[in-house]
Amino acid sequence: MLSVQQNQTEQNPQHKPESACPINAVLHLISAKWTTEIMRELSIGPVRTRRFLRLIPGLSMKCLQERLKALKAAGMIESIEEPQKVEHRITDRGKKLFSILVSLKQLASELMEVECVCPMESDCHSAVASSAEFYCPVRPQDGNRNRERRY
Repeated sequence: MLSVQQNQTEQNPQHKPESACPINAVLHLISAKWTTEIMRELSIGPVRTRRFLRLIPGLSMKCLQERLKALKAAGMIESIEEPQKVEHRITDRGKKLFSILVSLKQLASELMEVECVCPMESDCHSAVASSAEFYCPVRPQDGNRNRERRY
């Protein structure tokens, strides 16, 4: 018995499977667990590998490395290797993806009528760049994962 996808392809040779759709590819990339949190951290500034584990509670090293590998393969981030450290940075392509995540966050807040305080909007990032503090209950205090942190 043929699947619906195979049947459509046989009936119409021009039909491409869903995985060939660029929207599905991007949704697949950003829907993976921890991707939005990793992109949020990188949009604020470069992050060393182990620092992600302190900034994102519950993230394991294995999962982090899988996500970094996928984001790097998609051209969203780059890894800068220096003696005794690896630092990850968002690329221009990743900044475009992040702007889409910000738009999704705003839409989700409107649709779900829930206000999220995660620092994803550009005004939060300009505050970080100017060394002003902003509040984020998601990111833990260094050394104490249960406390809220001001950046």
